[in-house]
Parts: sequence; C-alpha cells; structure tokens
Amino acid sequence: MTVTTRRTQDQRSAQTRALLLRATTQSLMEVGYANTSTAGIAKRAGVSRGAQTHHYPGKRDLIVAATEEMFSNFANELETLGAELRAGRLSYDGFFDAIYDGVLNGDWFYSSLEIIVAARGDEDLRRHLSPLILDLHEQFERTWSKTFVAVDPKVVTSRVALNLVMNVFRGMAVQAVLRRDESYFTEMLGALKAIIAVHVRPVISD
Repeated sequence: MTVTTRRTQDQRSAQTRALLLRATTQSLMEVGYANTSTAGIAKRAGVSRGAQTHHYPGKRDLIVAATEEMFSNFANELETLGAELRAGRLSYDGFFDAIYDGVLNGDWFYSSLEIIVAARGDEDLRRHLSPLILDLHEQFERTWSKTFVAVDPKVVTSRVALNLVMNVFRGMAVQAVLRRDESYFTEMLGALKAIIAVHVRPVISD
C-alpha cells in the first residue's frame, strides 16, 4: 500500500522560499546584479510571480534574503572546518585550502561581490546589507577565537591574522576572474599559509 504524505502549507512555503533564494543566487552568479530581475528569478525558480511577490515583494527583498542565507551557509561551513581542525581530522594546510576553495568555487563570494558593488551606489540596499556583513564577521571571529591562538598577541592577534587571510582570499578570487593561472595562485596560497603560521597556531583538542 502506498502512503502519500501531504505537505503542510508551511512546508510548501519553505520550499518556495528556498527555490527563490537559490534562483536569486544563480542569477547573480550568471548574469550579475544589474541583469537580475524578479521576473527572471521567478522563472528560474519555477514559481509564479504571485508566489514570488507574496514571499519577497521586490528585488531588494530577494537580494537581502539571499545574501543572509549565503553568509549563514558560508559561516557554518567555516565553523565545520574549524571543528575538524580542532579535532585533528583536518590539517593546517587543509583548513586554509578548503576555505580558499570555498571562496573561489562556491556560489557565495561572487554573488555577494555583485551585491556589494551594487550597494556602493545604493544607500537603501547598503543600509539593509550592513548588519548582515557585521554578523558574518562576528561569526567568523567566533570560529577564529576557538580555532587559533596567537604566538605573540602583542604583535599579531589571531583575529587580525585570520581576517587578513579572508581579505587576501577575496582579493585573489577577484583577480582570478581575469587571470586564469593556477600556479600563480597556488604559490601565493603557500606563501600566505607560511606567513600566517609564524603568528598563529591551531588549537587541537586532546
């Protein structure tokens, strides 16, 4: 006998929101902020315009919600990597390699880059996104504080060292848009890991 489980309204709504946010991220990745539209997002998501406007009335609402989800997902992934490093299941090099791969090949960085550039000239969008980036940085720093200790905090704190890593990774990912040279970036990644290792060491649980 086949048992059919009917989804609740909340479940259907959650799925619709998930489809819309995923479509927003895909649109930002593929066609950029300027060419992303609510109609295009609804089409990608396979939902009606009525459903789209019910959950997210305008483009800004979709962008802000998608950004919040992207940031949250990446922060959670980073904390998972930190936990693996602390448990001794991931090496120092593997930790940084995985983060850089997430920046370069994941969907969050280039999508958020489109949004950040747009926010530079859009005060309303910037006002809605600023709390999200501050929350993201706070989540990062909670991971840093649990995962690394400074060799000499009077010289470089673990917070500064790891925030520096993230900023370098973002710069490398931007450059990688036009410079397709894997060895060039591999060499820089190795140099960065060597420099950071002078100033911080991972916290390994017993």
